[in-house]
Amino acid sequence: MRRRKVFGIARWLLVLAALLVSCGLWEAGSYVKAGAAAEEQGAGAISIDSRRCYEGMDAPFAKGYEPSVADDMMTLVIPFVSDSNMEKKRITVGVGFESGQECPFYYKNYQKQVKMSGEGVYLYRCRLKLKENRVNGQYPLYLWAEGKEGGNLLRQEFTVYIEITDGRTKVTEEVPGNGTPGEGGQPEPDGIPGDDGIFSGDEGTQFGQEAGGVAQAEEEKNSQPRLMVTANSLQGNILEAGSSTVWSIALQNCSRHNSVENVKITLLSESKDIVFEKNAWYFEKTAPKATMDLSQSLTVAKKAPAEPVQMQFQIEYEDGKGTNYTSTEEIRLLICQPQQARLANLSFPAQVYASDTEFLSFQVQNTGLSAIYNVTVRLEGKGLFPQQEVFLGNIDGGASADGEQKVFVGTLDMDAEGNVLENGGEKYGDTSGIVTLSYEDEQGRVTEQRVEICTSVQKADTEELHIEEPKPKTNQWWATILFFVIATLVLVIIWLYLRMKHYQRMRA
Repeated sequence: MRRRKVFGIARWLLVLAALLVSCGLWEAGSYVKAGAAAEEQGAGAISIDSRRCYEGMDAPFAKGYEPSVADDMMTLVIPFVSDSNMEKKRITVGVGFESGQECPFYYKNYQKQVKMSGEGVYLYRCRLKLKENRVNGQYPLYLWAEGKEGGNLLRQEFTVYIEITDGRTKVTEEVPGNGTPGEGGQPEPDGIPGDDGIFSGDEGTQFGQEAGGVAQAEEEKNSQPRLMVTANSLQGNILEAGSSTVWSIALQNCSRHNSVENVKITLLSESKDIVFEKNAWYFEKTAPKATMDLSQSLTVAKKAPAEPVQMQFQIEYEDGKGTNYTSTEEIRLLICQPQQARLANLSFPAQVYASDTEFLSFQVQNTGLSAIYNVTVRLEGKGLFPQQEVFLGNIDGGASADGEQKVFVGTLDMDAEGNVLENGGEKYGDTSGIVTLSYEDEQGRVTEQRVEICTSVQKADTEELHIEEPKPKTNQWWATILFFVIATLVLVIIWLYLRMKHYQRMRA
């Protein structure tokens, strides 16, 4: 009787377990995978959000997101999230892929900085140029994302699989009994999103279909060893033209179990304005997870243009079985021209008078090769009150701009607001002022240059004005009449005299 009850309970437990498995409520493999990934990833690491759909995505990762393809261009959107507070709320994301004739992507640098959006996600977008004669199939993309938290560099790597369906059909011969899982003899990606909808860096993701599982040891055994740049002291820094610096950079064998041999590394640069100590390295053998030091000193020419410079490490190596591999790692360095400007032809009277308005004239000369931005000039001095600061805008390299500023002259016992201070001391005498030149570079960094001027404030020279009172004007009409009367009498007398003389001559 008891045996029947035991068998009955066991039977019902088996039926219940079968129902849970069929309904997808009990997936022991997925549960263990998610737990292992979370433990390895750790709190605050960078991950991919697979639950939510963002702008540019037709569906979230968990529901089979597929990147859009149009005019031989693939638009890829990857939402990264992190619990850590990244410096400047930015992370750097890069994409790599396997080289070879069947690779559907044209090689290009897809590394860029991604700023955190208001939703708390780092939305990485890039457009990958596809080859016209691409072959249909699944191709891996190797993504990496890194950011700084409190001076510590956090880096996470991801593998996602792209399904190409609009190209040519791949013609292959079937090899019986090869035992390779997946269609076409290609290994299916390992990785299913965990219950929280987050992909960890060690999980592979396949677009447009569910990912199958492959034993980690078997995958590591058959995978290609990867060599990647893991240390770069100049990342995010700016190289000043005319300077020399030590560049600390290292290449790591990212494989956990496989060593690499016969490693040759060649450094290629697009710029002729950067001089390197070494351009090639050779390493006979590098163990798993070991690094290869490529550090050296570099010098930037004084007249190097202010622009980003792309550099590429071409890597040739072999695995333990003698299989040859080639890969490339691309680095971008940013060169800037030092800002060089000065105040010239500064002119201000050596002696000024209180209550007068004087003029400060000057010239700003950009003696560098790059432009300076938001150029302003201001004056500060005891007893001197400029009307406003002078804004000259942007000045190109090698150019100059003239400026003039009105300055009201007060007294030395006035504060900055122009109010007379109690016990403020002498009103007049020698004083000095500081003329400040301010400008910015392309990154918005402000540079200031100060020049001192000296002058003497004198008491206003005033003169008393003596105004004579005008004499009252009198009416002189009678004088006019008298003048005419006298003139008439004189004329009559002359006429009578002449007439008398005439008669006397006639009598004679």
